[in-house]
Amino acid sequence: MDVKKDVSSKIRHWCARAERSPAQVRRKLYAWGEREGADDLVATLLEEGYVDPKRFAEAYALDHVRLKGWGPGKVAAALRFEHSMDGHIVDMALGAVAAEDVHEAACRAVRKRKQRHPDEDPAKTIGVLLRKGFMVEVARAAVVAEDAPPKFGPTC
Repeated sequence: MDVKKDVSSKIRHWCARAERSPAQVRRKLYAWGEREGADDLVATLLEEGYVDPKRFAEAYALDHVRLKGWGPGKVAAALRFEHSMDGHIVDMALGAVAAEDVHEAACRAVRKRKQRHPDEDPAKTIGVLLRKGFMVEVARAAVVAEDAPPKFGPTC
């Protein structure tokens, strides 16, 4: 019983430090050898507010677009497959990401790519952006914006 109480307080502390998905919490409990009580403990954490799938998904989407430069497609795939999120939660999370954030992330990816491969064909750069989860239109716009000479300020 003391071990369960220890795991319970330990997982609460771990969840309080950062947003966690129910799938992450379950994997952490499994790693700690707490297989049989994992589902009950996750349900308790959901009730107590330590774990909130919607809050996690929104934070994950915003962070991965703004900080890691992922496109919405890659974010959606990660939320669905790695974190076992439902489609409506994924859609809500992607709705929280502004189009400007997605465009800026695409422009940063193009700039970074051009630093390493300055003479690369634009079609290949667009392919790289597609694999990062950006839509074709966003990828094309980012490549065009980075190739166009600046008029009155920064392009992106």
